[in-house]
Amino acid sequence: MYPQPLPRVFAIQPVLDGLQRDQAGPRASFAFQQLAQGQRLAGQVLSQDKGVSLVSIAGQPVAMRLPPGIVTGDTLKLTFAGHMPQPVFLLDTPESEGASAPQLSPTARMLSEIMQRVPERSPPTLTPPTPLLDRPTPQTPELALALRTALVRSGLFYESHLANWVAGQDNLDGLLQEPQNRLAANEAARQPVNEATRAAATVPGMTEPAAAKPANPLHTLLTQQLQVLESPQFVWKGELWPGQPLEWQLRRVEDEAPGQERPADTDSGAPRWESSIRVTLPQLGTLVLHLHLDAQQGFSIRVVPEAPQAEPLLQRHQGEVLERLAAAGCTIQAFKVSHEPADA
Repeated sequence: MYPQPLPRVFAIQPVLDGLQRDQAGPRASFAFQQLAQGQRLAGQVLSQDKGVSLVSIAGQPVAMRLPPGIVTGDTLKLTFAGHMPQPVFLLDTPESEGASAPQLSPTARMLSEIMQRVPERSPPTLTPPTPLLDRPTPQTPELALALRTALVRSGLFYESHLANWVAGQDNLDGLLQEPQNRLAANEAARQPVNEATRAAATVPGMTEPAAAKPANPLHTLLTQQLQVLESPQFVWKGELWPGQPLEWQLRRVEDEAPGQERPADTDSGAPRWESSIRVTLPQLGTLVLHLHLDAQQGFSIRVVPEAPQAEPLLQRHQGEVLERLAAAGCTIQAFKVSHEPADA
């Protein structure tokens, strides 16, 4: 029963936090992949906590943000609207019974089709064609600036930067470095060549060779932007300098599941981040660095060498590493070197 009037149709969207992703994996989205757009279902409100409701849909519990007036125990009348990029449902209210099924706009259908082609829960992967630096360097600030620029000017946040530029908070040179502008410039440069090719095809005896239309790289970038919007994380795979590969993964730690309390010393409004870096060095071999940045800007770091013989060497120089991190202004909450997995 709805105790008070609600809008005719209210769009609601499952919200999976980091813990739910780890526990449920792809099960929730996989269950909904069998649904057809416009299919009607019933949802049961199992519990509510801090504005988030736990709802059972097709036997799959998901977290949802529902409009006011719905309480635990209510049965919801839902219509499946598609994947945009997470499964999206429309909530039918008593006033909407007998109304025609809602239709998605062409833009919404396009975005849904793009996200349907994305591997389940795969983070966007940035693969730059060239190394970040021309030569090796031991200068930490130079490396940090190169990695920061690789992320900031990746094109994932272009619209935000464009708004900042309009407000005078970003510069035009930086915007021109982003793929959206570089790809547009390349397309404009190819336009005269395409016109010449078409002109040649009108000359007797000359024909334009048939070729498949190449994929638009902006579509790939749009897909990556939608992935980051769904789940703030990304993977960067490339070379720091020629011959020095690096893999960097960064993700934001989501809020806790409904009913789970956050630690008292944690700022509920501050984001928390987890990062992992995989790099192969000449003497130490392959290392994986796991970094956690909490709401108080404190780091917890775990260094995992792939080769067991590298562990004693890293432990002997652990003090020097901590001194350099402190000198750089980092607050270290925990630091561990271990060849064993974290749960060992």
